[in-house]
Amino acid sequence: MNGEVVHGDASTSDLAAARQQIGALESALADAQAALAEARAALDETRAALEEARAGYQGLYEVLSQSPASTAMWQGDDFTYTFVNPAYRAALPGREFLGRPLVEVAPEAKEQGLLDLFNHVYRTGNPFIASELPVAVRDPATGRDEQRWFNVVYAPVRNGAGAIVGVCHFSVELTEQVRARQAAEVRAAELRRSAELIAAQQETIRALGTPLLPLAPGVLAMPLVGPIDTRRSEQIMEGLLHGVAKVGASTVILDVTGVETIDTQAANAMIRAAQSVRLLGARVLITGIQPAMAQVLVQLGIDLRGIATFSTLRSGIAAALGAR
Repeated sequence: MNGEVVHGDASTSDLAAARQQIGALESALADAQAALAEARAALDETRAALEEARAGYQGLYEVLSQSPASTAMWQGDDFTYTFVNPAYRAALPGREFLGRPLVEVAPEAKEQGLLDLFNHVYRTGNPFIASELPVAVRDPATGRDEQRWFNVVYAPVRNGAGAIVGVCHFSVELTEQVRARQAAEVRAAELRRSAELIAAQQETIRALGTPLLPLAPGVLAMPLVGPIDTRRSEQIMEGLLHGVAKVGASTVILDVTGVETIDTQAANAMIRAAQSVRLLGARVLITGIQPAMAQVLVQLGIDLRGIATFSTLRSGIAAALGAR
């Protein structure tokens, strides 16, 4: 009997151990199922985030592709093209971009120092921004460079960890606007020069229209030709006063032989000029008064006392020289 009891005890013990193992397996299975559920949830979140990122990337790609601004992206320190939009291709026609380094696609970039700008952005992470940046763009067909102007931005491209992995280029061409402004500036400069020339010519005409000639020490003559209006009468007064004060003249001959007509206001102004010269201590002689002018002076009732008049310039010169 003792042997049967021992055998029963062993069977009971084995059953208990088996039950424990089963419980452990069930617990491990439950843990595994829970972990699998968490993994599936995490995978679903990752897939959703990836899908969202893809959607965002696709949206950004479409925006950059349709943007009127020339856009390109380079990767690595050799600046290999990874993206160019149609506007960029149009700005540099006849070139292959993707998968090729910048110096192969646009060697003129290195020649003009643009590659140094890209390297600075790539090393420091500081963007480069410029307005109306002059760039010589080479025509692959002819090999000739054409001067063009751009508003540009060179910005660093970073990965998810924040490390710089490339450079992005944005630019808007302003060549037509710059050339139009330069043409306008050239035109404005030409207009300024024309205005200065006209002013100089007017001054020459004024000087020729109211010449003040030295006849002898202390004797000046101003022969006048053509009609005299108010403006010219003012120039006559200015010339007379300046000339008398400059040389200290004692006698001034105002010859009007060549003046056939004069309006009332101008005649009055001319007489005032003669009277002003007298205030400077100089004697005024008027020669060559024509009948029409004499009639105007009489009608005005202008007082010519103190102003000697002579019929001819010769007689006026003789009187001026004889009185010295």
